[in-house]
Amino acid sequence: MKFDIIISNLKNYLIKLNTFETDTNDEHEIRIQLWSTRLYIPMLLLAMIILVAYTATNISAKQIDISNPSLSAYLNLYTKYNSVTCPCTKISASYQSFVELSIVFHQICSSDLISTDWIEFLFDNNETTIIYAADFRASASNQFQVLQALCQLSTEIVRNGVDIFYTSELISGELLSEDLFKSQLEADISRFQMSIASDFGRTLTFMRSLTFSNALMPAIETAYTFIVSDQGALGSYPL
Repeated sequence: MKFDIIISNLKNYLIKLNTFETDTNDEHEIRIQLWSTRLYIPMLLLAMIILVAYTATNISAKQIDISNPSLSAYLNLYTKYNSVTCPCTKISASYQSFVELSIVFHQICSSDLISTDWIEFLFDNNETTIIYAADFRASASNQFQVLQALCQLSTEIVRNGVDIFYTSELISGELLSEDLFKSQLEADISRFQMSIASDFGRTLTFMRSLTFSNALMPAIETAYTFIVSDQGALGSYPL
């Protein structure tokens, strides 16, 4: 019986509880205050419960230093945590120490078409000089010599570029992730390939400019040929 009285008194207290009570006698205003109280108290209790739960489950961050960790240990930690950093004792490393480039030239540069025997076979000192200049046989030996020179030029430029690439360095103050390392390496190799193509094109452009600027006349007359008419007039005509 006493328990029922306590419950009844508590219920009446909660019904009449008004935390926003003022001196007003307006029933409408009092009703709004009561409903505001009934909304405010549950929200306050919910906020307190969330705050206590967050405080109880929150794990404080700790910084742990590991001296000279192995690569496998670093990768395991990196997989578990996103905030793992590994400062490097050396901030730079040459590409030659961990990169190996495989060079593949066009198959024609390793064929017999640029061999000395083939070039000499095409050249006939007696016939080459009397064949009409537009005939391929008149310039075949020289054209394959040009092809041989281009192959030698490309080989020299590529090998020099590889040596320069190997001596260049990857610079980083911290150990890079695998994805970032691959991206950096691919970008550097791409720049290396572009520089090789640029060097080769620049050399050819210089050779062309030198030839045309000086109006050099080829000995095999593949660009111009001199013709002497019956009247003795001397002229040159492009082929």
